[in-house]
Amino acid sequence: MKKGLLTILVFIAAFALFLSTYDLRSEQKQQHENYELSEEEYTMLQDGDLILRHGYGLVSDGIATTMNEAYHVSHCAILVKSDTAVHGFRVIHSVSQSLSPWDGVQEQDFPRFIRDSQRNSIMVVRFKLLTDSTRYIMSDAALSYLERRVPFDHAFDISDTNKLYCSELPWLIIKNEFGIDIFKDKYNEEKDHMKFENFWNPEYFEIVFNHNTRR
Repeated sequence: MKKGLLTILVFIAAFALFLSTYDLRSEQKQQHENYELSEEEYTMLQDGDLILRHGYGLVSDGIATTMNEAYHVSHCAILVKSDTAVHGFRVIHSVSQSLSPWDGVQEQDFPRFIRDSQRNSIMVVRFKLLTDSTRYIMSDAALSYLERRVPFDHAFDISDTNKLYCSELPWLIIKNEFGIDIFKDKYNEEKDHMKFENFWNPEYFEIVFNHNTRR
């Protein structure tokens, strides 16, 4: 019994060391990067655009690896136009407390969002039904979820909209505000509705720019 307990404790200690070492290396890598959008790309952004990225750390790498998609991304957020924000935009997204001081829908400084993205991982997409007269619908809805401080959906349960994981937030806004389910025909055993490729599906989205194609 004692030997079994010792084995478990050794395993836990080794796993904890692995996690801390992995995240430390990711942090060091992040500090040496100088990732940024170009001035031209900033001018291409519009209110209500979605921004996707591959973040740093074990969780982000695990998501990107598990999804195994054409473009390596692990997170998505909504851009909200703001005259007082740096580069003219706020970033609204849902993040787990394991990665952020706050659990759930929150705002992040746009430059910080870029710095938290791995080099050549950012892509920006635009819902095709957004026009100059309807663009505010997307951002206003995002701000309403921010004001309500909707918690993060750790169960990743698409049927429970009282809590939201990152890609569930834009999905729900589009579904509620435009009456379109961009995950339709994706609710299957493979959980294809959780894939980020749904946000570059040409039926619903256009790609504004994509750094994943850089080499």
